[in-house]
Amino acid sequence: MASTGVINGTNLRLFVGAVPIAYATSCTLSITRETREVIHKDAPGAGWAESAPGQKSGTCSVDALYNEDGTVNDNETPKTLFDALNSGTLLNCTVETGEVGDNIFAFTAYVTDLEVTAAVEENATYSATLTISGTITMSAT
Repeated sequence: MASTGVINGTNLRLFVGAVPIAYATSCTLSITRETREVIHKDAPGAGWAESAPGQKSGTCSVDALYNEDGTVNDNETPKTLFDALNSGTLLNCTVETGEVGDNIFAFTAYVTDLEVTAAVEENATYSATLTISGTITMSAT
């Protein structure tokens, strides 16, 4: 059944294929559309810039607790993302709640950044950035 009301951020996750990122603490999907300037000498715009829509693009980032046992829990580990970055593999991804009827964002992306942080007596964490290649779709499950 589709979710109602405000979505709890805990429920909205990044999936690689059908598998969520293990021990994720946050994910961010950024979708942008560039503009292109269309002002010209025949219509100088009275000093105001004029724009038209340009290309669309997106990135998705995830922060998670560093773990080695994600596959035991049927989740993806940092190794999955490292291997994809290392080999240049295009990943099929979604950002979704997993609830039937809720909207999902679907896209393909390359892992373009992976950072591991390990401070003394703190949880080891990692973050990854995925650069979206091609179309992002949003549809109900």
